[in-house]
Amino acid sequence: MGEPGHVPDIDVGCGFDTDGDGRPDTVLEPDGVDLVVAVDLDGDRFADQVLRIGPDAVVRLVGPEPPDAGPVDAPVDGFGDQ
Repeated sequence: MGEPGHVPDIDVGCGFDTDGDGRPDTVLEPDGVDLVVAVDLDGDRFADQVLRIGPDAVVRLVGPEPPDAGPVDAPVDGFGDQ
């Protein structure tokens, strides 16, 4: 998916609209045993944040960390339990 510190140019224009604004903003892609989630945060059709979810359920950020990001290298326990 690219070198550390670099967010690859992933076009999300053929992905899913996850924020309900009528424009696709998220693409899911398998990459080996990982699931890659690419998200466009600024509406330019290219991923601003790329996450890798491994078979161990650990989420890893690919590329630079956004300024308001929390922990990114920890299992997501209880996801959806609110």
